[in-house]
Amino acid sequence: MIRDFEFYIKGNMAKRSVINPSLAKSLMEKAELRLKRLIESEIKKEFSSIMFEEAYEAMREASQALMQLKGFKPYSHEALIAFLIKEKLFNESAIKSLDRYRILRNKSVYEAHKVSAETLKEALEFAKAHLPEAKKKLAELDNPPT
Repeated sequence: MIRDFEFYIKGNMAKRSVINPSLAKSLMEKAELRLKRLIESEIKKEFSSIMFEEAYEAMREASQALMQLKGFKPYSHEALIAFLIKEKLFNESAIKSLDRYRILRNKSVYEAHKVSAETLKEALEFAKAHLPEAKKKLAELDNPPT
C-alpha cells in the first residue's frame, strides 16, 4: 500500500535535493533510449521478464526526472509513486498501472517471478503512451509560463 508522500520523507525514503535540470534531462533521455531499445527489440517469451523490468525502469527514470525538477530524490520506488500521486503528475489509472508494474518488477527481480509476454506488451504500450507525457511535463516544469 502506497502511503502519503510525507511518510516517505519522514522515513528518509525520499529527500529534498537541489533542483538539477541537467540531471532531470539526462534521466529523461536515458528513459527514452531504454524504451527505444525495447521497441526495436523482438519480443521473445524467454526474455519477457528482463524486458519487462526494462520497460518499468524507463518509466521509473522518467518519473524520477519529474521528481528531480520538483526538488526531491527517491530512495524507494514506493516513494516515487507517492510523489506522483501527491503532485498529480499522471492520472489515477496510470499511477495504479505503474504501481502494479512496480510490484511485478519487484517479484521478477527479487523472487525470479516470470512475467508473461502479454504483460510485457502491455507495459511497453503503457510506457510508449506515458513516457512522452512525462517528457512534456518535464519541459513544462523546466520552463514554467511567466
